[in-house]
Amino acid sequence: MSPVVRSAPTRESPGQGSLVPNQGRSGHSRKLVNTATGEVHELYDAEENRRSYSFGGRHGQFSFERVLAMLAADSGITGDEFRLFFYCGIMTYNGKGGANARESAEYLGLTPQATRRMSKKLAEHKMLLVADRIGRTIKYRVTPHIVSSLSGREQSEEAAAYHLPTLPGRPAQRRGA
Repeated sequence: MSPVVRSAPTRESPGQGSLVPNQGRSGHSRKLVNTATGEVHELYDAEENRRSYSFGGRHGQFSFERVLAMLAADSGITGDEFRLFFYCGIMTYNGKGGANARESAEYLGLTPQATRRMSKKLAEHKMLLVADRIGRTIKYRVTPHIVSSLSGREQSEEAAAYHLPTLPGRPAQRRGA
């Protein structure tokens, strides 16, 4: 249990101070309520209660609508394909520009043949895009329509260059329909 201190009376309210937990980082107590007058002195210390939003790492955004469609039972996408998609997404925006089948297979615990097959299927539906081709090795990246870490304007410009992705288990939908 935290120590409890009695807040000191002030010139404005000379009554007895209230009992408040000693929560300050510097060891001083906060004057919340003067019990003699009912006067509220301080409810919130913005500096002390500020939350840190520095989570570390790089952040991106994704389309809730399209990711939920990918998760749906009738989407035609398996769990391993979904994992592959997001692995390629992270590698796309983590400075590597995408991932090939061998890298993906090693990380996801799958065979390179399976990751090649899944990558090809996702690329046919424009969910993965060919980022680089060296000989027979293909590096895939995700479509900016679903995952991006670019600014809004940059994402719009990049997305305009590519067709909308479709889902393997659903027929292609028309734009605006």
